Amino acid sequence: MDSGIAIIVIACVLTVTFAYSIITDNRKKAVEFKKAAEKNWGKQPSLRQSAEEFASISHYFRDRKTQGFTVDDITWNDCGMNDIFRMINAALSSPGEDVLYSWLRKPVFDDSSLAVRNALMEYFNADPDRRLSMQQILYDVGRMKKMSFYDYICQIKTAHRIGRMKYIAAGLLSAAGILLLFVFPLAGVLLLLPALFINFFIHISLRDKTQTYIRGFSCIIKLITAGRKIASCTDSELLPLAKRADAACKALTGFETGAFFVTSGGNVGTGLGDTILEYLKMFFHLDLIKFDSMVETFAGHEEECMDLLDVVGTIDAAMAAASFRQLLPRWCHGTINDVPVISGKEMYHPLLRDPVPNSFTCEGGNLITGSNASGKSTFLKNIAVNQILMQSLDTVPAEAWSAPYMKIVTSMALTDNLLGGESYFIVEIRSLKRIVDMAADSDVPVLGIVDEVLRGTNTVERIAASSKILEMLAKGNAVIFAATHDIELSYILESLYRNLHFEEEIDGGDVRFSYRLMEGRAMTSNAIRLLSVMGYNTNVVDSARKMAEDFTKSGEWDRI
Repeated sequence: MDSGIAIIVIACVLTVTFAYSIITDNRKKAVEFKKAAEKNWGKQPSLRQSAEEFASISHYFRDRKTQGFTVDDITWNDCGMNDIFRMINAALSSPGEDVLYSWLRKPVFDDSSLAVRNALMEYFNADPDRRLSMQQILYDVGRMKKMSFYDYICQIKTAHRIGRMKYIAAGLLSAAGILLLFVFPLAGVLLLLPALFINFFIHISLRDKTQTYIRGFSCIIKLITAGRKIASCTDSELLPLAKRADAACKALTGFETGAFFVTSGGNVGTGLGDTILEYLKMFFHLDLIKFDSMVETFAGHEEECMDLLDVVGTIDAAMAAASFRQLLPRWCHGTINDVPVISGKEMYHPLLRDPVPNSFTCEGGNLITGSNASGKSTFLKNIAVNQILMQSLDTVPAEAWSAPYMKIVTSMALTDNLLGGESYFIVEIRSLKRIVDMAADSDVPVLGIVDEVLRGTNTVERIAASSKILEMLAKGNAVIFAATHDIELSYILESLYRNLHFEEEIDGGDVRFSYRLMEGRAMTSNAIRLLSVMGYNTNVVDSARKMAEDFTKSGEWDRI
């Protein structure tokens, strides 16, 4: 009798200690989170992710692409959109960054989608307390190590049953050993030590086989927990998402039953409660016992899981975009035009620390000339980035921005395809061809951005071929911005292309760039002068200048 009472007392003490530890840890985390959330709102995100973790963010977009226009990899890389994404990505959860990335890769072409996103952003900006409560829900969802929630959930599709009875028996063996300690201590030790060793060995041997799936289960449980809280929201801005969350959670009700001991899998904290829970799983196989029933429940409910992921991700992505708005020194909503004309007032690049704003109104073909490092490429990227941001977040880094819905496509920062055995020129003409084809066939205007047309071939053929390619682009359903060092193109194409330029001033040993867009073609070049500024030998600079002057007069190059 005394032994029985002792067992009950010890069990109660352990239970109370376990529960108190978890409650204390959660309260501490909640206080720390509130301080961090208030401090970080409207600030540059400082999330650190491995290359593997960052790459996994794109999988939700790539695997679930639907019909319609998407920003292709060439345009995404040309515009440095990974850096733009990192600047915006204040998402607190894996689904949030998945959806945010997908928004940027798939610009919308209807007012209603932008209106819904904008309403969510304004909703979270309007009331800090309301925002904080939702941030806490998203923070509890969090991220997983190595892969995104989406990847872990997709892995469950490949899971097979492992059989629960043998793990129930193994867990009972450990429990029997503990109970026996209080009745026959020596026998209890003789039973418990081998039982713990066997269970430890079983758990370790099955870790590689089941851990990825268990982490996927944990992701779903976290989404369900968040979904139930979202489903209770009654504000009009969240009501459509709340209804979707409620429907998905009801379909996944059986998934939660007895799943508490799985929720920490793959995302273990450092508190005492987390540590105790891991040992309970290791020696009593609580996660393995639940494994088969969770696999069974998941089968046939993949779409509900994905819908729940999208609901949570949409809220988190909208909140990250709302924080991005606070980060920008100034921004505007885009004005949608019915004609293919782009107009920007005081447009600036969000990644630049001290950007020089530019204003312009352009349609049709626009040819931009200018010296090296004068701002041509940055200006081109800026236009593409702003248009993507308008059609994804309705948030444009400018004082004013108006344009139609457009398909954005660029050909700028290309490289040789060494693995494919293609030269730079082949890569370049393939890249340009996709813009030509899109401009010729698109039912909506195309925003085509080209930097240094056909730089991968000789001057004579480059100018001849470039002029014809740019002519085709100008006659398509497109607004084209093309930068070139070939001043000849500004004369050949002046009936189809408006000439714009950037320039600089060289005062003694200093080069000053205004980075301001100006009308007309560039009348100066600075390549040789920059050799002098950068400290090249005077003989080299003077000889190069003389060769250039002689060629301009005679049309022939001096031999060396």
